[in-house]
Amino acid sequence: MDDTQIKLHYLKANFIGLALIGSVFLYAAVVEVLKRVLAPFAGVAALTPAQAQMLKYVLVALAIANFFLIKFIQKILGASSVEQLAQAAIVTFALCEAVALFGLVLFLLAGNAMDFYTFMFLSLFYFWFFFPKIKDWEAQLGLGTQEAAKR
Repeated sequence: MDDTQIKLHYLKANFIGLALIGSVFLYAAVVEVLKRVLAPFAGVAALTPAQAQMLKYVLVALAIANFFLIKFIQKILGASSVEQLAQAAIVTFALCEAVALFGLVLFLLAGNAMDFYTFMFLSLFYFWFFFPKIKDWEAQLGLGTQEAAKR
């Protein structure tokens, strides 16, 4: 496995990750447009405050479960090849974005923009926490020590 192959897969995965981060900000734009155009936006579902709160708790639990699901998926996909590392990164990005989608769904149903922004910031934290680094990929593939030995 040469260094250019790793960098190519890494750059592809990073591009996908950045696109998904951009989509989170697109969701924020949708929230702001709906909030202003349909002011006061109360959501499309006629949820009682208790129902909205219960839905929020369920989605918070799912968002926290996503953290552990990401950790689990990264372990089971392993690091035996650069393709598997790229697949794990893309699945991780999708799960990070799902947290923002939870917030968008909650906003569309209940109408509280702060709920969306809470999930959005949690999603962005997940992206920051799990975003891959090329040095980590090289270390997982056992190339970090080989490259250091060549220098």
